[in-house]
Amino acid sequence: MTRKTKPTIYRIIGLVIGIGILLTLVYRAGFERFWDIILQTSPQWIALSVAVYAASWIFRTWRLHGFATHAGKSIKMVDLFALHISGYALNAVLPAKLGDVATVGYLTMREISIGRSAAIVLQTRILDVLALVLLSLPAFVSLLRNGAPSWIMTTVLLCTVIVAVPIGIVALDKGKRFSNVWENLQNRFGHKLPKLALEKTREAYEAYHEIATARKLMVASILLSLVIWVFDGLTCYAVSIAVGAHVPILAVILAVSMANIGKIAPATPGSIGIYEGILAAVLVLFGVSFDVAVVIAILDHAVKKLFNLGFGLPATMALGLTIRQIYQMGEKKDH
Repeated sequence: MTRKTKPTIYRIIGLVIGIGILLTLVYRAGFERFWDIILQTSPQWIALSVAVYAASWIFRTWRLHGFATHAGKSIKMVDLFALHISGYALNAVLPAKLGDVATVGYLTMREISIGRSAAIVLQTRILDVLALVLLSLPAFVSLLRNGAPSWIMTTVLLCTVIVAVPIGIVALDKGKRFSNVWENLQNRFGHKLPKLALEKTREAYEAYHEIATARKLMVASILLSLVIWVFDGLTCYAVSIAVGAHVPILAVILAVSMANIGKIAPATPGSIGIYEGILAAVLVLFGVSFDVAVVIAILDHAVKKLFNLGFGLPATMALGLTIRQIYQMGEKKDH
């Protein structure tokens, strides 16, 4: 098995597993009951959920625009939208979060250094986790009083650590001592590849340090991240209304937060099955019947994935970065 065929095989296996999880969820809900709920779903409310999710992309693009402006580059909002949603679409169809690698590549094509581009993508991911944790806290506290499941408590704690570690490192490393550590390690290597990798890592750390310590940028990006994920939660809320379910908005936001946190590890392509399973499980905790919860989870994920693919794949072709180039960038990143 060659290095090129391995990712494809793993991707196929992951896709089969994801579809298997979806079929299991539908089987447990009951195929007849599942289709009954689908047929009774309001198309008007589904259309509204699409519009709400589309609105979230205004704020995603706005946040990225802030990082690009901070880097000293003036990039049109429409171009930023295209490269950003292309990355999301590629994450759904390529393994190992190569969509994020592609986003780094797109930003470097816009003359933002590779180190700063990597730092920007990393910061958006950290901010997403931070926003998800903050938004899920009210519902989590409510659930905690009634005995929250240990897996939810563990997830919230783990995500808090994920966010706290990079922020804590930057806060403690005001003199950029870690940058000196990378530089010293770089000087010890004579071979070109590890030397280059350490150099780019140092550049990325310095860029991340600068981004994370820019107070106005940090405050603005946190606020935008919160708005982004409120709209993401409202998308699911609109879907729940579409199927005739009465779910508290805080419960929906917690469910969407937990489901998106579950997407951090790309176990299946686009987290198919994983997202739906987690979202449905959380909704059930708040009294939603399992069959309705499964339909909400599947429709919510479908709305978001189809929107990203519908706009992201044409954007990818227009941007001119080939799948082969993205794989090569991923291989360089691994080295």
